[in-house]
Amino acid sequence: MKKNKTLLLVDNLEIVSKLSNRDITFLFPITDYTVGFNNTFKIEDIPNGGFIFINRIMDNKSIIALRELLLNLPSNIKGIVFDDLGVLNILLDIKLDITKILFLNHFNCNYESINCYLEYLDSVVVSPDITYEEIDEILDKAIKKVVLYTFGYVNIMYSRRKLITNYNHNFKKEVENIGVLEDNLTKTKLNIIENEYGTVIYTENPFNGLNLRYKKNVLYNLINTVFLTNEEVLTIIDSKDNLDDIYPFKYLSMKKTIFKVKERE
Repeated sequence: MKKNKTLLLVDNLEIVSKLSNRDITFLFPITDYTVGFNNTFKIEDIPNGGFIFINRIMDNKSIIALRELLLNLPSNIKGIVFDDLGVLNILLDIKLDITKILFLNHFNCNYESINCYLEYLDSVVVSPDITYEEIDEILDKAIKKVVLYTFGYVNIMYSRRKLITNYNHNFKKEVENIGVLEDNLTKTKLNIIENEYGTVIYTENPFNGLNLRYKKNVLYNLINTVFLTNEEVLTIIDSKDNLDDIYPFKYLSMKKTIFKVKERE
């Protein structure tokens, strides 16, 4: 069975050169409009056929600036992935002829809401927070092909605040802007990145959903390369099995999150 096409969220240009001969669409976090990445990229540096990624919280001024940027988008840019519905309003207004994909992190959990968005968009990224059975239901009932988050650390929190900077200031510390945060109570280690637009905290381990690569009604399988080495990315791309022995973390996709509340005694 043939694998679905891959949408690779890029964290460094070196991996692009290593995979340039593959049937992969590259997704680039854009400078001034993304948070949670070691590197961001200017529009003019994106190779032909690339997609742009936008995920920061924006105010009126930045939305207006983004509108101008999109109005003058080079013809070599073939798609956009975003998580702000203000961006959707811009895209509907200027009628940009590129692939438009909505990525809401922890939303897009059922086919009803997904189909509402698909009336206006080419695709959406399905949340990794749901079970495989729920993903199958979405794939069966979605009116267009969807994108599945297939591998990578999961963004579990984004704050507009500079959390590391505030921590260093209040406690007189010198914690790096990119590193690992450990919860004192549970001893869980979380990956964290801060830039001038805020702070993103990722899961301790990468989510492995490589078994989703052969599903039907899929536009792309999304692989997020943040915190992954080039060697790891190449292994993931080239693997013919699911690599469960190396990356056993399934996030929430193996367990339902609906619980019955105990009756009060």
